[in-house]
Amino acid sequence: MCGIGGVIGSSAGYDAGADIERLGAALAHRGPDGAGCRFLAGRRAALGHRRLSIVDLAGGDQPMSNEDGSVWLVYNGEIYNHLALRAELERAGHRFRSRADTEVVVHGWEEWGPGVLERLNGIYAFALFDGRGGSGRVWLARDPVGAKPLYLGQRDGLTWFASELSAARSAGLVDETIRPEALGEYLVYRFVPAPATVFRHAWKVPPGHYCSIPLDAPAGPPAFRSFTPRFAPATLPASPEEWEEAIRTGLGNAVRRQLMSDVPVGSLLSGGVDSTAVTGLMRDALPAAPQAFAIGFSDPGAPDELGAARAAAQALGVPLEEVAVSERDYLARWPAQIASLGEPVANSGVLLLDLLCERVALTHKVVLTGQGADEPLGGYPRHAAERWAGSLRLMSPLLAHLPERFASSDRVARARRLARASGEAERFAETLAVFGPAEAARLSRAPLDPSALVDPVRRWLPEARDGDSLNRLLVTDARLSLADDLLTIADRTSMRSSVELRVPFLDLEFLALLERMPSRYKVSGLGGRKWLYRRAVTPLIPASLRPRLLGAQSRLGPKLGFSTPLDRWFASWVERDAPAYLTGRDARITDHLDAGEVNRLLRSVREEGRPRPRQLLSLYVLETWLRSLTGAPVAAAALQAAS
Repeated sequence: MCGIGGVIGSSAGYDAGADIERLGAALAHRGPDGAGCRFLAGRRAALGHRRLSIVDLAGGDQPMSNEDGSVWLVYNGEIYNHLALRAELERAGHRFRSRADTEVVVHGWEEWGPGVLERLNGIYAFALFDGRGGSGRVWLARDPVGAKPLYLGQRDGLTWFASELSAARSAGLVDETIRPEALGEYLVYRFVPAPATVFRHAWKVPPGHYCSIPLDAPAGPPAFRSFTPRFAPATLPASPEEWEEAIRTGLGNAVRRQLMSDVPVGSLLSGGVDSTAVTGLMRDALPAAPQAFAIGFSDPGAPDELGAARAAAQALGVPLEEVAVSERDYLARWPAQIASLGEPVANSGVLLLDLLCERVALTHKVVLTGQGADEPLGGYPRHAAERWAGSLRLMSPLLAHLPERFASSDRVARARRLARASGEAERFAETLAVFGPAEAARLSRAPLDPSALVDPVRRWLPEARDGDSLNRLLVTDARLSLADDLLTIADRTSMRSSVELRVPFLDLEFLALLERMPSRYKVSGLGGRKWLYRRAVTPLIPASLRPRLLGAQSRLGPKLGFSTPLDRWFASWVERDAPAYLTGRDARITDHLDAGEVNRLLRSVREEGRPRPRQLLSLYVLETWLRSLTGAPVAAAALQAAS
């Protein structure tokens, strides 16, 4: 993995040197092993690279070019099928100078142009200058699952792009004018969905998309185009037993592909079924047991996630490094971590991964993780809700009278919204929402159309309507929530410590199989989540772990792994400190949200006991991030006291 960036000026007198130097310095944590720069159009444009060397340690420096220097590439990621593509390109007459997978992208572009994107099985983001004909263009692309983010924007006639929005901000390249619509989108989804960002003149390249920027006319909003990977199973299993075998084989192949490295590869082991299966497959494929890493809270009464990881490591026979963190220390560091992200993301567990990767970086550059299994396989309670969508509509009168305390979190309130949803896109948006679109519109001080807040879901809905609405939800969830929340912050937090995270469950060959699996094998009629997958991986799980990882509680109960006790953290805060923090003199959220609506929400929690931990989290993160943007004081102690 690496950090990439670049700038393109619109005026003939612009010199990219100072801007690319600042951007490279801001990305240095992503690539401590080397740095490179290529100026284009004289010095009016530049590509920059910071290298984390993992494959071909001696020969993979970037920017990398073809033989005549007409194509230049800066690239972040790994291509797991690069050897097969290399052989195909060599048969077509291309000659390679390195062993790096990067060079496959260079020659693949020469041979197929944007068509190379359909052939790459990996996680990547890249910027490629193609000067063949005319003044040339810079092409930007992001992998189909969105594991590697890529941002671009414009300011004062300058176009920039970078692996991290925060790096571009640090380099002074970002116009920080906030889009009013962005905060409505954030309230609904807990992040700002691609291709937008929180800023008016900055964008994310969406997963599975690319765009081009002409060097002679770089200004103007980008036009993103999608591409479709070529990976598809030759035949589909015909029975549950055949699906089980295909899942085991496919996951094993994915893990082996992703062990590609010239440096040691470790494992993030939460002790859950996904990370345990991945770690066991790694152990079987490597000459020595992989080093595993785990993190958890040390406080009395906290979920014993370190104990779960310890039991899994012992049963698998792999060494384990443990990181224990107190809630007080975690909450003290959390505001700074929120501020470090380029835009607000309401994910309370992100700092756990950050702290864990700090420990990983002492000995390893690469780790495999079980992340990405839940979205394609139906692992969240929200996925089970789609199985019951028809029943919820019939139960609408009962739901109206059901006390919200009947269920944890805000599930009753969300079920009511689902029952009222007018169509599939609206229902999926409510399924994924923290605040429903209508609630978000009421909270916003800007006039927002609730229907427009459903557009991010409409953008990802598969065109084919095969009657399997749950699979349509899972595809949408993976390209929306997984890409713009979990994968983006995983990249940001791991690369802060120069650690590469790999996600075997999102290997494109394996994902192509999982997304064609009928949803009745993912979520059962009774709401059992990932049920056939759990049967499939049973032989991969040590017998001593099976009751906990494969029993009924694992299919129906809450998920563990990188989890935080939100209810407890916010219980005291909402009583004592939330009103002043969110609507007091120093508050910034009231520049964008209606203070009366915010206070009504707080009163409903305090006086009526409505469970709203996810909504409180979103407001806390947004206020903390906005304060960091403007330099206002951040009151970390409020949540510390609540713990």
